[in-house]
Amino acid sequence: MREANDTQRRGRAGWGRTAGPVGGLLIGWSALSAAIAAKDGRYTAGALLLAVGGTVAIGAAVASLRPGATAAARRAGSRAADSGPARGRRWWWVVAAGLALGPVLRHPRYYASGPAATVSDGLALAAGLLAATAIGWATVPSGRARWGARPGGFAGLAAALAVAAGLSMIVAAPAPRIDVWHLLQISSRGLVDGRDLYRQRWAPNAAAHQAAGGGLLDVYPYLPGSSVLLAPFRLLAGDVRYGLLAASALAALFIRRLALAGGARADGGPDGSDPAGVAAIGAPLLVLVFPESTYALQQSWTEPLLVAALAGMVWAVATGHTRLAVLALAVGLASKQHIALLLPVAAAWPAFGPRRTVAAAGLAAAAVAPWVIAGPRDFWHDAVVTNLNYPVLDDSLSLPGWLHHFGLDPGFGLTVVGLVLAYGLAWRARGTATGFAAGSALVVVALDLTNKQTFFNHYTLAMGLVAVALATHPGSGPAVAAATATAEVAFRPPAPGPRESPIPQPARPVPARRSAPDTA
Repeated sequence: MREANDTQRRGRAGWGRTAGPVGGLLIGWSALSAAIAAKDGRYTAGALLLAVGGTVAIGAAVASLRPGATAAARRAGSRAADSGPARGRRWWWVVAAGLALGPVLRHPRYYASGPAATVSDGLALAAGLLAATAIGWATVPSGRARWGARPGGFAGLAAALAVAAGLSMIVAAPAPRIDVWHLLQISSRGLVDGRDLYRQRWAPNAAAHQAAGGGLLDVYPYLPGSSVLLAPFRLLAGDVRYGLLAASALAALFIRRLALAGGARADGGPDGSDPAGVAAIGAPLLVLVFPESTYALQQSWTEPLLVAALAGMVWAVATGHTRLAVLALAVGLASKQHIALLLPVAAAWPAFGPRRTVAAAGLAAAAVAPWVIAGPRDFWHDAVVTNLNYPVLDDSLSLPGWLHHFGLDPGFGLTVVGLVLAYGLAWRARGTATGFAAGSALVVVALDLTNKQTFFNHYTLAMGLVAVALATHPGSGPAVAAATATAEVAFRPPAPGPRESPIPQPARPVPARRSAPDTA
C-alpha cells in the first residue's frame, strides 16, 4: 500500500518535475501561437488540435499552482522545481524556436503592398531572430560562449525592430479592407464632434461598404473605451493602429518591470540559472514578436489595449499603486465586454480583492453610462444583442466551429462548461499575481475554445496574460510579495475595538437600420 501511494505521489509530481507552471505556460503559449499562425487564425484540424493542446497545457499549469504560497516557499520550491536551470531552459528554447521560425514561415500580406510591406517583413524577420537569440543567450551557461555580451541588448533591439516592423506595416496598408479599422477610425474621430458611436455608420451606402470590405455597417460591437483610448492617435497621427502599437509596447514595458520588480537579473543570470532574469528578457517579447504580429496590427484588432490594461493592473498591485490598479482594470472593463468574465478571478486575488473589484466595475460602468443614457436601445442592440446573436462559422478556430462541420450546434452550454472548469482551476490558484494572470489566461482561452466565432485576435489576449504570468511567477521574490501583501492589508477596513465574447470578429454584415451616413 505504501509503495502504491508513493507511486501515485510520484505520478502527480511528474508534471511538476517535467514542466511545472512555467513549463506549462510556455508550452501553452507556443501551441496557441502556432495554432493562430497556421491559417491566420482560421480553422484547420491541426490548428484546432494545437489550440486544444495549448488550453490543456495552460490548465495544467494553473492546476499546479498552489493557492496562497508564501514567497519563501515559491523561492525554495517553485523556482527550484519548476524553473530550474535545466528544466526552465528547455521550455524557453521551444518559445525561442517559434519566435525565430514564425516570421520565416508565416508573413501574410493581405492589404499591405509596396516597398513598405517588404521592409516590414524584413524587420519582423530580424526581430524574431534577435528575440530568439536573446532568449537563448539568457539561458546559456557562462561556459558556453556568452562572449561577454548581454542578452538584454539583443532583446531591446528585437523590441525596437518589432515596433519598426509595425510602423512599416501601417504605412504598407493605409486602408485595410476590414470593418474593424473603419469603425474605429470613424467612431474615434466622431467623438470630437460629439457623435454617438452607437448611432454612426461606417460607410455612406451599402455599395461603398462592400467595396471597403463589408462586415458591420452601422453597429459598434465594443464598449466605448476602445475608441476613447485610440482617439488621440486618430487625431494626431491619422490612424488608430498607432495607438494599438503603442499599447503593445506599453504592455511589454509593464511585463518587463514586473519581472524586474521581483529581483530578477536583467541579463538572465551569469549561468542562465536565474529564471526571473530569463523572464525579464523573454516575457516582454511575447507580446511584441509573436508570429504574424504585424498581421494582427494591420487588421486593427484591439486586444493590445486589453493586454496593456491588465499588465498595468498587475504591475500596479505589485508595486503598491493599488488605485492605479483599480483604474487599469476599469479601463479594460470599459473597452471590451468579455473582460467582465475576469472579475471573479480579480476578486479572488487577495492583493486586489472584492472591494477593489467592485470599485473597478463601478468606475467602468460610470465611464460607459453616458452612451447608455444617450441611447439605451442602440447601446443594447450593438454591445449586447449583436454579439449574442452571431452565428457559428465553419472557419471559427473553436470547438463549435469544428462541430458545425457535422451539423451540430452545442449553443452556449459548452461555453458554460468550459468557463466553470476554468473558474474552478483559477480558484485553486488564487493567492498570487501569477495565479491571477494564469487563471485569467485560462478563463479567456476557455471562452475562445468554446465560442461561436473565435479567430486570431481572440487568442492573443490569453497569450498576453500568459506573458504576465511568466513575468510574475519566477520573479515573485521579496519585492512583489511584500508589495502585494501590503496592498492587501492596507485595503482592509479597521475592525471594531482595539486594534483588519468574445467579441468575436464579425464575418457578415448586420442589416442597416439608420439612414443618415456618418463618415467623418
